Amino acid sequence: MLGTMAPDFSLEASTATKITLCDLRGSFVVLIFYPANDTPVCNRQLEEMSLSASELLQYNARIFGVNTANQGKAREYCSRKKLDFPILSDPGGTTAKKYQSFWSWIGTNKRTVVVINPEGKICFYQRGTPTPEQIVESIQADRAVKA
Repeated sequence: MLGTMAPDFSLEASTATKITLCDLRGSFVVLIFYPANDTPVCNRQLEEMSLSASELLQYNARIFGVNTANQGKAREYCSRKKLDFPILSDPGGTTAKKYQSFWSWIGTNKRTVVVINPEGKICFYQRGTPTPEQIVESIQADRAVKA
């Protein structure tokens, strides 16, 4: 997927707004596909990203968690964990499937981080839990190519 145009999506956010990828053009977009709320690895990953949110904002980056939980559960989780970014509700994993980040056999997301550049191309794609530093480095590298 790296270097390809990111598939468009329109999903309900934990902020009770609809987030559409094409509306975010001009910004870097960080999508954190994760399997479930309230699991140790997911909690740690999202909390680390929340702590790095202000640094990513310096690069005009918008961060979103993405999982299959309904909007109510996403809202409650964000509030309780005090995350600095919204969670997008992707029931059935429709968007995760477009990003090759879904396990159909168990019906949940694969842990994957995707960074989309301001032109809409995927400039970072990694399974697992890349560090916030790796994400910042990918944004810096994409910006350097255009400079």
